[in-house]
Amino acid sequence: MKHAKIKLSAKPCLLGAMLLTVLPGASATEDGKPDNKTGSNQTAVLPEMTVTAEGGKAATQTTTEKYKLPAVTESVTREKMEDTINVMNTEDAIKYLPNILVRKRYIGDKEMPVSMRTSGTGSSARSLIYADGILLSSLLGNNNGMTGSPRWNMVSPSEIERVDVMYGPFSAAYGGNSIGGVIDITTRMPEKFEAGGGVQSAWQEYDVYGHTDVYDSQQYTANLGSRHGDFSWRFDVSHLDAHSQPVTYSYLVPTGTYNSTRSPTAPLSNAQIAALPVGTAITPVMGAVGDLDRTNVPYSAIGEGNIRHTVQDNFKWKLAYDITPTLKATYTLGLWQNDESGGFKSYLNNAVTGLPVNSGYASFGGKTYNLDSPSFAQNDYQQMHWSHGMALKSNTGGIFDWELTGSVINYGQDEQRAPTVAPNRADAGGAGRITSLNDTGWHTVDAKGIWRPESAWGPHHVSFGYHHDFYELNNQQYNTSNWLYGGKDSLFTNSQGKTETNAIWIQDAWTFDPDWTLTLGGRLENWNAFDGTNTGSNGRTINQSNRSDLRFSPKASLAWKPTDSWKITSSIAQAYRFPTVTELFQGTNVGSGGTANIVNPNPTLKPEEALSSELSAQYFLSEGSLRLSLFHEKVYDAIYSQTTFSPSTNSSLSYAQNIDQISTYGWEFSGEHSNVVIDGLDLAGNVTWANSRIDKNAALPASVGKYQPRVPEWRASATATYHVTKDFTSSISGRYSSQQYGQIDNSDVNPDTYTGTGSAFFVVDTRAKYQLTKQLTLSAGIDNITNEKYWLFHVFPQRTYIAELKFNY
Repeated sequence: MKHAKIKLSAKPCLLGAMLLTVLPGASATEDGKPDNKTGSNQTAVLPEMTVTAEGGKAATQTTTEKYKLPAVTESVTREKMEDTINVMNTEDAIKYLPNILVRKRYIGDKEMPVSMRTSGTGSSARSLIYADGILLSSLLGNNNGMTGSPRWNMVSPSEIERVDVMYGPFSAAYGGNSIGGVIDITTRMPEKFEAGGGVQSAWQEYDVYGHTDVYDSQQYTANLGSRHGDFSWRFDVSHLDAHSQPVTYSYLVPTGTYNSTRSPTAPLSNAQIAALPVGTAITPVMGAVGDLDRTNVPYSAIGEGNIRHTVQDNFKWKLAYDITPTLKATYTLGLWQNDESGGFKSYLNNAVTGLPVNSGYASFGGKTYNLDSPSFAQNDYQQMHWSHGMALKSNTGGIFDWELTGSVINYGQDEQRAPTVAPNRADAGGAGRITSLNDTGWHTVDAKGIWRPESAWGPHHVSFGYHHDFYELNNQQYNTSNWLYGGKDSLFTNSQGKTETNAIWIQDAWTFDPDWTLTLGGRLENWNAFDGTNTGSNGRTINQSNRSDLRFSPKASLAWKPTDSWKITSSIAQAYRFPTVTELFQGTNVGSGGTANIVNPNPTLKPEEALSSELSAQYFLSEGSLRLSLFHEKVYDAIYSQTTFSPSTNSSLSYAQNIDQISTYGWEFSGEHSNVVIDGLDLAGNVTWANSRIDKNAALPASVGKYQPRVPEWRASATATYHVTKDFTSSISGRYSSQQYGQIDNSDVNPDTYTGTGSAFFVVDTRAKYQLTKQLTLSAGIDNITNEKYWLFHVFPQRTYIAELKFNY
């Protein structure tokens, strides 16, 4: 990769496609031509810019540029990642972009939903994440878990060329799952022979409830690729061996009542104690740590759970062939494997002998508890996921271009094993359950075209296309006599279902005046849900009714460029987010034996309907840009998990339901500038204020007027980068979020505890990079250098040291 800072003095007819690589500091029109308004006989002196080239070829257009999409876009390039971000996993690349939070609990976390502007991390189905046309977003679900979290792990950080984030559902090219936005990852292909590799190590200092530890992680990467005439190829492999801090905690509740979604260990009543078999040992214990839960109810922490050890391997093969100079075919094959275990650590010790206690009956604070259920638990994961991506794209830049893409992600193997017995029996291979998602997955197909006719009233960029997606859930739980090695003895629960969407869309970006561009578009979607089946532990099966819906989403945007330096855009769009498979069909088993019931989340859910609008103003500086956006959004029939009383089970259950209306409005400021005051000092930052409230909710009136879950009022980040020499770069970054709530009635008033969602935090990260030789780069950094302790339901990583050595040939 070559970089050169150059001064350009150009007539209006110069530069052409080269301006596609201009950074935000340069001024250019939507079609990549210089925007010279100084007169036809004058020479325009363009600002200093950075031009990036590979092998003498122009950089690839982003999706926003190629299809003239109207959404506000923020980007991070590979160079910026290397200078400013301690990237251990792919999702780290976007953590300083405006108003984004990835709920990453530890290195190698496989459950990492995204929060974007008007949607929280509990609404993962309101964002779309792509890598080279492969959909990484799991629209099987709409929450954390394995069915709702993006497949970030299908991309290795070493292959990323850039990441572009488009905010809001303002483009007809994307479905209603783009309510929050679209994250588009572009990976690299070589122009000549190249080889590389790297070693990363990380150490996290941990201290919660007075218990300290150090958790280490290592990652090894290698890549190889080349170009031979019209054929190019690239192979990437990475191996991660990571240890996490505790993800969950076990606790005792002295009062026997507790307001939480997690079931704690409550004390036995006098009648229960009297009914214990004669000779039952009750061990006096010590070591519990007092605390308050998220609603300020006292409890005692008795141990740590889900201390993860994950070993992951990621393989990626990419092939490309230039059929003609303007037609390219590509194929991508990805394989991700995970061997993971979760352990625990008890805080309790025998008050007499001092030995650890994690099973049986124990007395503490004048109460007696049964530690066998559900205090301490273990689990193991075995996972192997495949991804395929195929594309055929033309790039003439002329009157017409087209592309055909398809992607497949399949959970070839996805099984979790967990004991249902106490640790003293689980260690010997006691009874348990196997949860399987084998053969769950999805596929997508997209056909797109772009027509660029000239007219007497100005040029058009008419884009249009067809979209198809299909999602299939296969979720079974089996009983097993040996949770470590046993087979699938009998079925405990079974949830299956499918959804399918077919859509057509069209969008026209019409520059009817050199200063004005009007973009109009629409998307027609036909959604179907079918083959929904639920079986409970009592053997009863419920076959759900099939569903079908047809919705049209109009889009409109108007952009005005009064000068070379200013661009003002106003956009409005409607979007529909259809229910996911798990929201409709994933069952919950309540009770046991003949009285057991299989309770479905909600097979009659309505789709979410969003009406979004935005007014943004961008100002282009000589070496940077500034942006201010005002946004507003109303979501009707928003889908959230709510707790209501179920007559069929005579109990309160939490499942997906529609909230009548949620409104969000706010503003977002973002800016960046190079060589501030002194050469080599670059600054970038952003701040967002959002007021997101529940307007109407017949299912839970107490939630009306409350904040939307997991959408904080304030969010900000900033980065200062200093290029000390051409070989040495250092940076410091900060991330801030105000308090957010996890419950729709905002009853979780104490955010700084386990299950508290979530703490206000200010986290500071640092990074330094030194180019030892042309091929060797040494980097070191510290994430959370001030050791901020904050919770988003789970405790987040504390001070973490990272070191990296990379080789590139």
